Amino acid sequence: MTWTLKRNTDQAVMSLHSQYHWLDEYDWSSLKQSAPVYTLSGAVDIQQGTMLVGRPITLDCTNARIKRSELEQLQAWVQIPELTMTLTHPDGRSFTVMFTASALTDITPVKVIRAGDEHPDDKFTANINLLTV
Repeated sequence: MTWTLKRNTDQAVMSLHSQYHWLDEYDWSSLKQSAPVYTLSGAVDIQQGTMLVGRPITLDCTNARIKRSELEQLQAWVQIPELTMTLTHPDGRSFTVMFTASALTDITPVKVIRAGDEHPDDKFTANINLLTV
């Protein structure tokens, strides 16, 4: 199985390398808590709530590769304001997501490519940064 990213507007689908790793999968909690506020009587007021959206999904490229043509397609998608997509995990889970402000990071060619020798199949590493909505 692979990761898939599908645009919700036109159903365009991109398959991502199966070796992408969800870097921050367990770093997030839906439970949020305010800083303690002390009242004049000395009582403490702490508010808690459950976040419904906003979970980061960082797809780490350490063991994954992406083609130049796919990277260019992702860069075009990043330029669309408020684009929502469905990310499907290789295990079948799916999430409604959008790109974060720094959508693609750590973009590095796997081998040195001279200007003018670029090819759509050239391999890169690139982290993909998403947020659930």
